Amino acid sequence: MNVIRQLAKDSAIYGGADLISKIISFFTFPFIAKALSPESFGFLELILTSSALLGVIANFGLNNAVQRFYWDTDVTENRRKEIVSSGLVTLFFTVTSVLIITFIGVMSTKVFWKIEVIPFSNFGLTAALLLMGGTQWTQFILDVIRLQFSPWKFLIISMTSRVLSALAGLYMVVSLALGIDGLLGAQAIVVLLVLPMALNFIRKDFSIGKVSKKWSKELIEFGYPFIFSSLAYWIFSSQDRWMLASITTVEEVGIYSVSFRFASVILFVSAAFGQAWSPVAIKIRTDNPEKYRKIYGDVLILLVFSIAALAGGLALFSGEIIHFIMGNDYLKSALPMAILGFAIVFQASQQITGIGISLEKKTKLFAHLSWITAGVNFGFNWFLIPIFGALGAAIATALSYLFLSLGYFFFTQRYHPIHISYNRLMVLISLMGIVLVLSFLMQNASIEWKSIVLKLGILASFVGFGWFLLPIKNFKNV
Repeated sequence: MNVIRQLAKDSAIYGGADLISKIISFFTFPFIAKALSPESFGFLELILTSSALLGVIANFGLNNAVQRFYWDTDVTENRRKEIVSSGLVTLFFTVTSVLIITFIGVMSTKVFWKIEVIPFSNFGLTAALLLMGGTQWTQFILDVIRLQFSPWKFLIISMTSRVLSALAGLYMVVSLALGIDGLLGAQAIVVLLVLPMALNFIRKDFSIGKVSKKWSKELIEFGYPFIFSSLAYWIFSSQDRWMLASITTVEEVGIYSVSFRFASVILFVSAAFGQAWSPVAIKIRTDNPEKYRKIYGDVLILLVFSIAALAGGLALFSGEIIHFIMGNDYLKSALPMAILGFAIVFQASQQITGIGISLEKKTKLFAHLSWITAGVNFGFNWFLIPIFGALGAAIATALSYLFLSLGYFFFTQRYHPIHISYNRLMVLISLMGIVLVLSFLMQNASIEWKSIVLKLGILASFVGFGWFLLPIKNFKNV
C-alpha cells in the first residue's frame, strides 16, 4: 500500500478511536462531577494527574524502545518476538515495582503523619495504582498492535477499554453512589479484564520463553532517557499557566486556557498522525534503504503543509469561532488561539525532525533538549507575559516548540541526516507567516459574511499554493 494512503487510513482509525473516547468522556464528565463533591472531584483530578506521572516513570520509555527496534533492518521475525516479549515482561516488573513502592510510601505517610482526611480508602488507593498499571500494560500492547499494522485490532482494544471504563465509572458514581473508590475500582477492573484479550491479539509476537536479558537491558538503555524528557515536557507544557497566574491575573489564565482548548483540536490531528507514523517510519528505512532519507524529508513537508492548513483555518476564523461559541467575554482568546494553532505545526514537525536522534540511539539528547527548552520557555514567558499577557504566553509556547524542533533537526542532520527540499520548506513557512499576519489584521468580533468569504479565499489560496510544493510524485512507488 502507498505510504501516504496507509498513513491517512491509520491516522483516521487511531484518531477516530481517540475522538470517540473524548466525546464519551466529555458527556460523562458533568454527571461524575455533579455526583462528587468539589473536594472529592479535586482529589480525583490530583490522583489521575499523579498516576499519569507515575506511569511515565514506570514505563521507562520501553514503548519507545520497542518501536525503535521492531522494524529495524537486521531484525528477523524471531527477533521481534524476543523484543516484544522482553519489553512486556520488563514493563511488568518496572510497573509492579513502582506500584509496590508507591503503595508503601503512601501508607507509611498515613501511618506516621496521621493523614486520614482524604475522600478515598486504601481500596481506592489500590484501585488507582492497579488502574495505572493496567493502563501501562494495555498501552504497550496497543503500541505493538500498531507495529503489526493492525489498526482495527487497535480500535477494538482501545474502544473496549476506554468506553467500558467510562461507563462503568459513571454507573458506580451516579447510580450506586460509591464515590471515588467505586469509580477507580470499576475502571481498574475493566482495564485488567481487557488485558487477556489484548494479549491474545499479539500472541504471534509474545512468548515467555523468548524473554532475553540482553534485549531487556538494551530496551532500558534506549528508553530510560524518555523519563526525563517527558518530565521536562510536562513542566514546559504547564508552566505558562502558572506564570500567567503569578505575573498577571487568573483572568489571563482563563483567556489562555480557552485558546489552548480550541488549538488542541489540531494537536489531536498531530497525535493521530504520530500514532500512525511511528511504526511506519522504521519500516520505510528497512524497505527503502537507498531513499528512506528522502522519504523522511518529503513526509516532513507534507506534514507541515497539512497541519499548517488546519492552523491557518483556525487562525483566520479565530475571532468568529470565539464570538459564536464563547461569546464576547472571551474575545481576547482569539489572537492567542491563532498563535497556538501555528505552534502546533512546530510541535508536529518534531515527529520527523527528531528521527535521526532515535535511529542513532542517542536518546539522551531528547532529555537534554527538552530540559533546555523548558528553561528557554521560562525565559520567553518571563519576558513576554508582562507585556502581552495571554498572547505573550502563546508566543512563548510557539517559539519554544520551534526551538525544540530546530534542536532535534540540528542533531538529526549531524548524526543521521535526512534529505529535505529546503526551498519548498522555506516557501511553505513563508506562506504560513503571511496567513498568520492576515489573521491578525482581519480579526472580527462578529459574523460578517463578506469577511468570511474573503478569509475562505485566503485559505484556499494557501492550500492551492502549498499543494504545488508537495512532492506527491515521490510517494507513488513507496
